[in-house]
Amino acid sequence: MVTRDRRIDRANRLIQRNLVLIGEELREARWQAALTQSAVGAAVGISHSHISRIERGLAPRVSYALLVRIGAVLGLDLPLRAFPAGEPIRDAGQLALLGRLRSHLPAGTSWRTEAPLGIPRDQRAWDAVIGIGVPVPVEAETRLRDIQALTRRLTLKMRDSDQQVVILLVAGTRHNRHVLRLAAAELAGTFPVRGRDALAALQRGNRPIGNAIIIL
Repeated sequence: MVTRDRRIDRANRLIQRNLVLIGEELREARWQAALTQSAVGAAVGISHSHISRIERGLAPRVSYALLVRIGAVLGLDLPLRAFPAGEPIRDAGQLALLGRLRSHLPAGTSWRTEAPLGIPRDQRAWDAVIGIGVPVPVEAETRLRDIQALTRRLTLKMRDSDQQVVILLVAGTRHNRHVLRLAAAELAGTFPVRGRDALAALQRGNRPIGNAIIIL
């Protein structure tokens, strides 16, 4: 819950900051158009006091649709786009998958979840890191989709965090096994070590000699 709360807290701060910023832009545009708050409110069907709260960033539940309508009245477009901002929170399936891997490790093995890459202002993190002398990062996938995007993401994370070996942990579902069979040739270069050999090395308390896909 600590990580979930931290991410939600960050999102709430982002919401408040953006509401203040957009409110300032709407107020400036209204002044430039020589319109009163009452005139803008009447045009979109709300009170002048609501317009005032929006302009001051004091309307936390204002809808995006209403902001777009106010912007249109003032000659502004308010585009909405999403940008990468770190890894998504893990769901119950991923937690269970990570738990299955951890159960195979020797007692007392160091284990950290959501371990940051350690790069300033970089919000990416490994799903888990196994501490067996040299840290071994783990990325958990409950349902495989875009293999190329997944491989590219892992390769960049390895490069940026200066990691030599990574474990791709995959849930052993029929869908995932089918995807892995189809992409076997594509994955062979990035994950040269067999999963069973990598798991055996981890069970002995050793780091695998290369990247591997472990299916559990």
